[in-house]
Formats: sequence, structure tokens, C-alpha cells
Amino acid sequence: MARAETSDQDLEASREAARRQREAQKLSQTFTMPQLPTASGEQTVSHEQIGFFKEHGFLILERLIDEDAINAAMSRIWDYVEVRIPGASESSVLRRDDPTTWRQPAFGKQPPQPKTGYYQGRVPVEYFDRTIKLHDIGTEDFLLDLLPRHPCVEAIAKRMLGPNLRPSNVTRGVYALLPGTKGRSAKGSMLGPHTDQVCQQLNTCAYLNDVEPRGGGFTVYPGSHRIMFQAHETEANFSPNAHFRERMRKVVNTIEPYELCAPKGSVIFWHGRTVHSPGIHLGDNIRWALFGDYSLDHPVLDDDEHRACGQYEWFKNTRLFREDHFITEDMWRGWSI
Repeated sequence: MARAETSDQDLEASREAARRQREAQKLSQTFTMPQLPTASGEQTVSHEQIGFFKEHGFLILERLIDEDAINAAMSRIWDYVEVRIPGASESSVLRRDDPTTWRQPAFGKQPPQPKTGYYQGRVPVEYFDRTIKLHDIGTEDFLLDLLPRHPCVEAIAKRMLGPNLRPSNVTRGVYALLPGTKGRSAKGSMLGPHTDQVCQQLNTCAYLNDVEPRGGGFTVYPGSHRIMFQAHETEANFSPNAHFRERMRKVVNTIEPYELCAPKGSVIFWHGRTVHSPGIHLGDNIRWALFGDYSLDHPVLDDDEHRACGQYEWFKNTRLFREDHFITEDMWRGWSI
């Protein structure tokens, strides 16, 4: 009995330490992209924009996607939401024309994660707290054309990463952050800093609405890509080394995160090793974003091999490279920048 009591006390102490650590996290500051010289002639991005990306790990290009295309996409996304996202009751069902249904939503029961098959490890549609992730809609052509296959977006990805890109067959889907109760104040504990797994080179986030300060903007830890690149064995594959946790703590404890604010149609390009988080949302509107991934078109593991090593993520366009280079001091070795 004494051992059980000690175990319970240790567990409670661990939980309390984790809670204090979350409370001590640095609060994000809102960030808008500074005016940099833009590309000219046949260029897709300027030298200054590339320099910003290399230094900070992200780049925002405002209004890159046509507003009419986004409005058409949002109509179809809402059609999907109203069918696929259950409310806990009839009165709590989300309605596109009724903002009162958006605040602090009460969702129906979330199905369990599939343990086998194509959707193994991640439900096709997630809804929890104030978050919705529409993963399975990510294979729709209208979303692929909106972001990863968009001529301007793809051209910039080729300029940064290289011309031989893996074909874009899926996006991560549409992620929505819904407003919470009124009167809340921003806290560092509202952030969830993390890095992604599988193979990470160049990622994108398209804003499908105007994202104002404290409106749930995608949040990044600027410069963290340079720290976390050295926390892996190889350049692109998820391959954490013995310093991974230490370097992650360094990022969270020393870097002030940026909450990225930008108008509808803006696209955020971010290095795959960048530590990031959902943004703090104190506003009244839903923050809608579409996420995509780019990688070079190298030979990759098949799905069963990904399952065997615990890296099967069907909703991402990237896969583990069969051969990946060990890291050096040159983190841009395989890029075009």
C-alpha cells in the first residue's frame, strides 16, 4: 500500500510540475511581416525574403491566393462541416451564418482512432476543445489547387527547396480554431510548442480568413529551426538524437514565440524543423487555415514500413526518405537557397 501511495504522490507531483512548466511558458507576441523588397522579373522571391526565411525559419507572403478562390473553397468547407461535425445537441450544431454557435462549442462524441487500415492512427475528422481538423477532405482537388498545386505557391517552393518536388496528392486538411468564452486573458500555457514527425523539409499554411492579433494565428518560435536541425541525426527524416529534449527546452525557455497575423489569402512558408504551436485565440471569429507539405522527390518507405517504425501519417504529403544525409553545419545543403 505504501508503494501505491508513493506512486500516486509521484504522479501528482509530476502533473503539478508539468502544469507549472506550462504556466511559465513565454507568451507569444503578435507579428506582422515587415516590408521587404519583393521579387522582380522572373524571380518568385527576393534575396531579402530568402534571407529572412533562412534566419527566422518562416516567411509570410500576403494575399498570395485569390480571395474569390478562397471564398468558393470556404463555401464547400462549410458544407462539409455542417455534415461531418456533430454537436452535443441540436442547439450546439455549428452553423455558418450564426456566430453564436461558434463560441465554446459543445461537440458530439469523437470516434476512437482507427487501429488498422488507411486511417490508422488518426481519425479522418477531429473535433475537440475548440479545435476542428478536417483531414480527409485534404485529398480534394479544390484544396490541392488552392495551396500546394497553386502555381505561385509551388513556384516559390521550387525556388526554395528545388525543382524536383514530390507530387502533391494530399494536404493535411483544414484546421479551424473556434472562439472561447469571453473575458479570457492570454497565457503562455495556452501554447503547445512542438515539432512534426515523418519527413519535414518545407511546409505551408494558408490563411482562409483575415487573422487579427489574438485571433488564433499560427505561432512559430523564430530561429528554432536552426536549433532543432542539430537535434536530429539526419537532415529531413524525424530522427531525434540524444540532445533533442534539451534543445526543445532551450527553444521554449529562451525564444519568444511569434503569433503570425496576416490577411486572407496569405501563405506562410516554414522550415520543417521549426517549433510551432496553435495560436492564442481570444477573438470572436473562427480562424481557418489550410496546411500543406513539400519535400524533394526522393525514394521513400512504403506505408507498411512507416507503420513498422511508428511514423505512419496518412494525412501528410511527405514520407520518410529511404536514404537521408547525416546533419552537418550546413543545414541548407540540399536546398536551392
